Amino acid sequence: MIANELQRLFPAAPIYRENQKGGFQEPSFFITKIMTGSKTELFGIQNRRYHYQLVYFPDPERPKADMEVVEELLLDNFTTLGDSATLRNRQTELSEDYTLQMTFEVWVRATPVDNTPKQRKVQTKTKGSVTGR
Repeated sequence: MIANELQRLFPAAPIYRENQKGGFQEPSFFITKIMTGSKTELFGIQNRRYHYQLVYFPDPERPKADMEVVEELLLDNFTTLGDSATLRNRQTELSEDYTLQMTFEVWVRATPVDNTPKQRKVQTKTKGSVTGR
């Protein structure tokens, strides 16, 4: 979902989830999950927080200007993952090695799947007989 949202905002930029032996094409994005936290509530419901780091490798011809433009576009538009989740605690940093780094959290409320059979028929007793509905 994160890659889909980035692809929507930056259709020409490659998006990587794994390190590349030959290095990353520039400009491009690299996404990595940092940590996951979970807090269990009643009825097995979990509030999960997924922490991510997004690294942008800018155009090498104009890295500072490119990073500033992409930073503003991310802060303005990279706020939700469709209708599923809102990105929270977003922070950006322009590093000295000419990468833009953004950390953020995705909060999800996970409900367990209930596969127990549901009641399909109701039996009622009336005076003198039993009927099924």
